[in-house]
Amino acid sequence: MRLLGTIVTLVALVVVVSGCLGGSLLATGTTSSSQTFTEGVNDFGLRLVKTLWEREGGNVFLSPTSIALCLSMVAHGARGETQREMYETLGLAALTPEEVKRQNARLVETLNTASSGVTLYTANALWAREGIPFYQTYLEDLTTYYRAEAETVDFTDPATIPRINQWVREKTRGTIPTILDRLPENAILVLLNATYFKGKWETAFDPAHTQDLPFFPENGTPKDLPTMWQEGSFLYLETEDFQAVKLPYADDRFSMYLFLPRKQDGLGAFLGKLSGSTLRDWIAAMEERQGEISLPRFRVTFERVLNDILIALGMESVFNPSRADLSGMLPVSPSANAYLSEVKHKSFLEVNEEGTEASAVTSGIIAITAVPFPGERFTMRVDHPFFLVIRDERDGSVLFAGAIENPEG
Repeated sequence: MRLLGTIVTLVALVVVVSGCLGGSLLATGTTSSSQTFTEGVNDFGLRLVKTLWEREGGNVFLSPTSIALCLSMVAHGARGETQREMYETLGLAALTPEEVKRQNARLVETLNTASSGVTLYTANALWAREGIPFYQTYLEDLTTYYRAEAETVDFTDPATIPRINQWVREKTRGTIPTILDRLPENAILVLLNATYFKGKWETAFDPAHTQDLPFFPENGTPKDLPTMWQEGSFLYLETEDFQAVKLPYADDRFSMYLFLPRKQDGLGAFLGKLSGSTLRDWIAAMEERQGEISLPRFRVTFERVLNDILIALGMESVFNPSRADLSGMLPVSPSANAYLSEVKHKSFLEVNEEGTEASAVTSGIIAITAVPFPGERFTMRVDHPFFLVIRDERDGSVLFAGAIENPEG
């Protein structure tokens, strides 16, 4: 199985479990709305990865789940055109606001459901500025449906940013130390999501087989990376354009899917064909095959403010100080209007012989205009740009997503 590339494109897991979960908040959720929600967020995450990589190349790794949860907390307080644009961009336009909040409650519950062999959780928080008259119903809904930890703090206190960063550090087990370095003077609310995943492979890579082998970045100089190897029976797919393989984790619930374009410079063409539906079709077409795979041992970090990408995807009004309608959060007026000032995303990924550790944090800062992826044995060697997905096998959700052009050993 040849899978070692110049670019690693990673679309990992949107961990959403199918089926009916207990709890009064989830009682009205239907299978149809659950499927619509999962497919919508997956498609949003893939579009986000594609857009980022097409614009900038390099390594792109993110968590659609984390970003969608943070933006959903914003959208819960949006009204009119602002809310409509946000739900359309998130792939949730077919759902009512009531269904969206209940599906997010189901998602949070699912992500925090124990699974043997894998550590997975998500956490939300809101930090409100002292003296701002947020509607109590808005704050209560975030604590109820999103399990958001809520605090009212003095945004001018130098200790506030370190406190928020400490929350991030704790929730990501130290893999992401900070998310904020400053707060705008007119910031009135910080919304946060942190998502963490750590899983051991169902079949670990034997470190005795790891050796330095060349990796060929698309537009860079080849470099040696510690490269893992194993052989066995895998779910596998090959087409004229790419090879793909499934690497399950120990709990049978989660899996990583690796997609390796046949051409060293083929990642862009691959991403051009990628969508939520093509990803589902490719995974469904996989068959058991004997083969071998070599994969770099690598680590990736990613950080980006997402405002311009979200606007390009259709989420325009919420970032416009004069057009945003966040009147479901607090009283607003033409002279004191609330808007989404910044969305920042940080992520971390480490893949080694034992398994995978991944984390992500998304922050959303609300400001105000006035203060306040039967045949012969295969071989797949990952030594040039490739694509991967970590997936919840219960319902096909995608949690992390990314494009990695030049992994570091």
